[in-house]
Amino acid sequence: MNSMTGFGRSTLIADGLQCTIEIKSVNSRFLDLNIRSPKQVNSVEYSIRKCIQKSLHRGKVDVFVTLQDVDDREKQFLINSSLKNQIQNVLVAEGFYESVQEVPLAAVMSISNDWIQIKDDEIHEESLDSLITETTMDALGALIYMRKSEGVQIQKDLLERLLQMAAIIDDIYNHKDDAVLAYKENLRNKMLDYVGNLDITISEDRLLQEIAIMADKTDITEEIVRFRSHVVQLTNTLKKDEPIGRKLDFIIQEMNREVNTIGSKALDISLTDHVVQLKCELEKVREQVQNIE
Repeated sequence: MNSMTGFGRSTLIADGLQCTIEIKSVNSRFLDLNIRSPKQVNSVEYSIRKCIQKSLHRGKVDVFVTLQDVDDREKQFLINSSLKNQIQNVLVAEGFYESVQEVPLAAVMSISNDWIQIKDDEIHEESLDSLITETTMDALGALIYMRKSEGVQIQKDLLERLLQMAAIIDDIYNHKDDAVLAYKENLRNKMLDYVGNLDITISEDRLLQEIAIMADKTDITEEIVRFRSHVVQLTNTLKKDEPIGRKLDFIIQEMNREVNTIGSKALDISLTDHVVQLKCELEKVREQVQNIE
């Protein structure tokens, strides 16, 4: 189980070129990948995207690529002779020099240095792709390690909370019959008072039948069984070594639905307190699940 939050960085050097790649990720419903890189990386950017998409499934992922020359790389000098000659002729025409041959390069460059350009030797795409891919994999490995480490901590916290919720639902189960009996007795007394005020008579069997029908609507056995089943399912899912975030979202929605139903049926104050505790724990679990890939 992995978290969606992490950071990884790697720097490698090859053929006089240093590549640094930083990858950071935060929570997101889907995989949202953004790459910021210099122009010379555009041709091999697909390799970065492909590496990340193979390993990450959810999260907002930002990738920063930096290229820098190291050691002595061959340079190319491009001379614009036409512009150079034009500057020399202007200096002669203005009387600074008597002939073009007398005009020094320093004078030409004091006017403009646009006539000379220095460019690095072109980087072969195959070499660049190899360097970018290897650096990406190193940075990605560091990111995944951090996501796994945080995932372990989240898993531990969630499993502890599931044990707490299992204990709470057990308490609810152990007191549900007493709560139903108390509800029946309270309902019986109210109905007798109501019938008495109307000065009518009703058979005891009919009264008990009506009470049983109404009390049956407060039974929460089915909801408890389903909630326990979801606890087991959630526990088993947490132990899987695969992307589980979306599945956990769905299970928690189902658990929350069962808790709401229990809360609407359970009229006893002690059960209501337990329902509130369950809702608090479920909310904490839901918040943690948002961090899981």
